[in-house]
Amino acid sequence: MKHFISSFFALAIAIGISSCGINDHDHDHDQDHDYATTVIVTLVNQSNTADTINAVWKDLDGPGGAAPSIIDTISLKSDITYIGSIKLYNESKSPKTDITQDIKAYDYEHQFFFTPSTGIASLVEWTITDKDRNNLPVGLTFQVKTKTGAGSKGFVNIVLSHYDSMTKNGTSKSLESDIDVDYPVIIGQ
Repeated sequence: MKHFISSFFALAIAIGISSCGINDHDHDHDQDHDYATTVIVTLVNQSNTADTINAVWKDLDGPGGAAPSIIDTISLKSDITYIGSIKLYNESKSPKTDITQDIKAYDYEHQFFFTPSTGIASLVEWTITDKDRNNLPVGLTFQVKTKTGAGSKGFVNIVLSHYDSMTKNGTSKSLESDIDVDYPVIIGQ
């Protein structure tokens, strides 16, 4: 019986030690980029490129400090398709850091989620158009389609998930987010 217990513990320790090196994530670096103090959403009317929206969200002291100093409202026309992009910067230091480049370089560890509030969810559709090296959505570029919505108001929540502690699957948010911001939205004004 003593031999059995010793063998059992030896096996348990061997399994424990060997599993310490298992990494089911595709991380080939120890990448931890700056936090975003500035988010810029650009929307270009597909049928009239002169109709361009640049919506800024800015919180220069970063997470946990004062409220954001700028939160632009995204005013969308009804029954229009917009081509969209998003850029992130850290402007708390000089020169500012373009975090967008880090997201592009490590796109397989990032995904944006665009979630309209219930008041406008049936009137606007956000579709991600770019993919990472595993053919999963990223969200640096996207398309926004609106329906008729005379003066409908709500917000869109934009989350940038960072997949360090879990594997990106293209549908689920990660446990860690690099940004989580709400933009006010008006449709049809």
